[in-house]
Amino acid sequence: MKRRQFVTTSLVAAGTATVAGCFSGDEDGESFPSYETPRYGDWVPAERHGGETGVFFTHVDWETLDGLDDEDDPDEDEDAEELVEEVPILGLPLYGAVLSPFAMFGIMFYPFADDVLPDDGEEVEGVTASAMTWTDDVVVFHGEFDPDVFAADYAEEFDESDEQDGFTLYVGTEGFAEGLAYAVSEETLVVGMQPGEDDDYESADLVSAALDRTLDGTDRVIDADDGRWLYETTGEAAMAYGVWGTDDFSTALEADDEIDAEDDAEPEADPDVDANPVFDDVESLVNTLVFDAEDGEVTEMEARFSALYPADETPSEDDVREHLIGEEEEVPHEVVIEDERVHASATFDDTPS
Repeated sequence: MKRRQFVTTSLVAAGTATVAGCFSGDEDGESFPSYETPRYGDWVPAERHGGETGVFFTHVDWETLDGLDDEDDPDEDEDAEELVEEVPILGLPLYGAVLSPFAMFGIMFYPFADDVLPDDGEEVEGVTASAMTWTDDVVVFHGEFDPDVFAADYAEEFDESDEQDGFTLYVGTEGFAEGLAYAVSEETLVVGMQPGEDDDYESADLVSAALDRTLDGTDRVIDADDGRWLYETTGEAAMAYGVWGTDDFSTALEADDEIDAEDDAEPEADPDVDANPVFDDVESLVNTLVFDAEDGEVTEMEARFSALYPADETPSEDDVREHLIGEEEEVPHEVVIEDERVHASATFDDTPS
């Protein structure tokens, strides 16, 4: 898949090079930053379907990434793993970008699967996906979509089940479409991932629930005060990785439970953060990466990290600097800790070409 290769080769390689060539600096912040809440926050539920703990999500802005040059790097997954372990504030959103394209295996039987993120980069009329959010077995594509195109070209084995505030819900009734469901509006395409053999859910239920949460503004991470704080302090970004309400971040970091694909199609990256005190007791976090590009190359990256901890279990500022930002590469950064909330940001500059 071209876009999977692009993310891992261009951004992971750039990130690896960046941490080897940063200028020094240190700056403590005194208050939490505030940004506009990101659009992907509208779709992340506060609880997983089935009552399991730990809501996982990734977000990738393909439109931003398409402005970068593509280069070959055979060790992209290994580089992502190394970054998560050595410079987590930079590595986690990159790791999320490595995982995101694997969600496509869960929607491969939808009639628009090859068109929504085309391998050749040629957009199909009426189907333009500029960004992608993956959470709770639902993939949300942000962009521009023509509902008439979906009705004419992608609904042959689907019934139009419902309409809600500009969304049309389609439920598969026969053939490969049986058990599948999606909803489309002019700006958003919401797709339920195909259940695996051991999964106990209906795609239509997941898509309907996602629409209800977003349109009603309830039962989402962003509807909780702590959840909104996570989004407000990290903002919109080219890449995002997050977990909400986990009791074991190391387990939440494992991709096996989220990806239903053949063994040889699963990501090779398997980061180990068991010895990292920043993640020992973390309950929820959002980690984003914002970057500028010039002439197809990354010129600066800002990584933003916000996390929630149980009372009296927050890591120290020294632990955040050493184990989140990295002790060997001094970079301009800020660390703010207040009660159970921890925020850090770091700017990685001077990326070699």
